[in-house]
Amino acid sequence: MRYINAALRQMKLDDCNRGGPRELEQDMTAQYFLPLTTYPDSSSGLIISNAVTFAGYYSAHLRACALTVAIPHIPNAWSSLLLDTPKMIKHAEILSRDHAATLVSAATNLAASAEVELSCRTVKTTLPLLHDTAATEARFFDLAILECIANVPDTRIVAEAVIFGSGRPAIIFPNKTLAGPIDHLVIAWDGSRAAARAVNDANPFIHKAKRVSVLSLTGEKPLPEPTGAHLAEILASSGVNASATAARFTSPSIGLSIQQTALELGADMLVMGGFGHSRLRDFVLGGATDAVLHEPLLPVLMSH
Repeated sequence: MRYINAALRQMKLDDCNRGGPRELEQDMTAQYFLPLTTYPDSSSGLIISNAVTFAGYYSAHLRACALTVAIPHIPNAWSSLLLDTPKMIKHAEILSRDHAATLVSAATNLAASAEVELSCRTVKTTLPLLHDTAATEARFFDLAILECIANVPDTRIVAEAVIFGSGRPAIIFPNKTLAGPIDHLVIAWDGSRAAARAVNDANPFIHKAKRVSVLSLTGEKPLPEPTGAHLAEILASSGVNASATAARFTSPSIGLSIQQTALELGADMLVMGGFGHSRLRDFVLGGATDAVLHEPLLPVLMSH
């Protein structure tokens, strides 16, 4: 026991000499996850560029995962009644592999140019399990980087699966937005559990932002006490340049209203909770979550 106590005292002394556990924690490298879909639609080059740029700004290690599909073969008795099914299946699988190779090559080249540390891997899955596989892979990392494109439904399905199935936060980039530093961050605050979780998950960005606005929208639903002003006060006491702002809900969509107000405030990123619940066999999204996933107008960190 004497030797154990001496070892513990030495560990504490070493922590003090190094600046303590907090300094060690700050030196940890964040791990960002980038899922790359290959079939039926391929991930865009823009999301790869945004992921590399964003990881570079925050000195993070980017982990890209290309998801290739394996399509089950149809028994001969059925395939004879259809078109040349085996040939179509083979073509689809080759297309998926080709897309994966192209995406991995693009990510590798962009990361090398930006001097961003990148790891790439390819995971094969069946088409019905594609989105669940993306969520499972995301569980190993600090943050997922996603895209939502209005006319590409698969991007939204992957985003939903990762946000609600991974247990990790995700940043959603609109398909026309270029990643940049997060100088002004807006928090959509309604006092909910999901909003509190999102604030916690956004801590690395909150504490590096030059300015943080806590936004509360009135008129859509009763807001609990204490309000966003209390959150802004607590953030300010921890050294964040934070202030509270309230706006009236006027748009047809709460999600659109939140995003438009954030843009009017000059936000580089919006932080909000992702709300969804199971209703019998369907997964039902909250109004704000549904609107943001339908059409994100700025980068949104969403956490469930």
